[in-house]
Amino acid sequence: MIGLVLEGGGARGSYHVGAYKAILEEGIKIDGITGTSIGGLNAAMIIQGDFDICCDLWENISYSMVINTNDEEIEHLRQLKLNKEDLKTLVEKLKIIIGERGFDITPFKELLDTYIDEDKIRNSPIDFGLVTVNLTDFKAHEVFKEDIPYGSLKDYLLASAYLPVFKSEKLGGKVFLDGGFYDNLPFKMLQNKGYDKLILVRTHARGFTRKIDKANQDITVISPSDDIGRTYTFEADTCKRNMELGYYDALRALRNLKGQKYYVLPNEDKNFYFDLLLSLEDKQIKEIRKLMHISDNIPDKRVLLETIVPKLGSVLGLNKDFTYEDLLVGLLDKKAEVLEIERFKIYSFDELLALVKNTKLPMRPKNVEELSAFERMIEKVAFASLFNKEDGLLKISDIIFGI
Repeated sequence: MIGLVLEGGGARGSYHVGAYKAILEEGIKIDGITGTSIGGLNAAMIIQGDFDICCDLWENISYSMVINTNDEEIEHLRQLKLNKEDLKTLVEKLKIIIGERGFDITPFKELLDTYIDEDKIRNSPIDFGLVTVNLTDFKAHEVFKEDIPYGSLKDYLLASAYLPVFKSEKLGGKVFLDGGFYDNLPFKMLQNKGYDKLILVRTHARGFTRKIDKANQDITVISPSDDIGRTYTFEADTCKRNMELGYYDALRALRNLKGQKYYVLPNEDKNFYFDLLLSLEDKQIKEIRKLMHISDNIPDKRVLLETIVPKLGSVLGLNKDFTYEDLLVGLLDKKAEVLEIERFKIYSFDELLALVKNTKLPMRPKNVEELSAFERMIEKVAFASLFNKEDGLLKISDIIFGI
């Protein structure tokens, strides 16, 4: 059985939606889903067959859909466009929030009432579980839908997402807290139910998670390759981008695509990248040696494999067991990013390399006034390039790829 686990994370939950879109397109049949906090809410909408509605909600999300607030005031605060009257209003509202011990989440409860259909969830053949913390009884609850009393499923979804900044309310006479304080990535629930293959969608939001043992389990981890914002950033533009990022990151994990920022198809020729390295001329290797300050007497081809390759892998932040493919795609990845080549597309190595070779570096001059004190100091130092590993990587990329 294949299980899907959605990590909690508030507004970061938009990333789940893009990841699940990729899972659907890959034709993977999910037998059960567990989630914490927003992961539980997204899971519920997937299970009840309303994934399209879930997508639409995230594409149009706003703060006023979650807490009782004015979106225009929030935007002013976010942009720090506050006049004296705004500041006075903000102070008064903060006093109310502190006095009432949290944000009023009436809109979020109304959202649950509007979009969650308990009967659809219970009638679905897909397993559904979530996590919450009962503060009244000092007990964590890891429950599947069959464990939840009929009529209480929305309350449990709300309890799972009860963040500390929300106004404290009792559900069924008891006080609950966000499930992330016990287990923000509840994959153990599915393992204990007999699931032998898991797909974990991370948000890396604050919370407790169990150790993931991928060595002895069939586990695929889909993890953000870029910043997906803060837990409380309920802004449509950010969430739309997270959905796109989640989609491509999921394809990377499911199709074994290469690259750190970009998405590159694996090369079927296992010797392609090794041969590409060995095709470097001694003149090119000497240039790289000079850039990397390697002055020993080891022959060029030998130093390439024994010294240059491991050092480049370390600077790129690759795992210790990286391959030649990881290394060369990683270098090309860096170059493509600097050139601002379209990111959200699947490339072959040759396609991306051709784009890199035919794209000019964007001209973005910085005014002296915009430079930090540290940057101004560095500009006056003759060996400033020593402080810039990124610049060195780009020069080495140019040498290797003949740019």
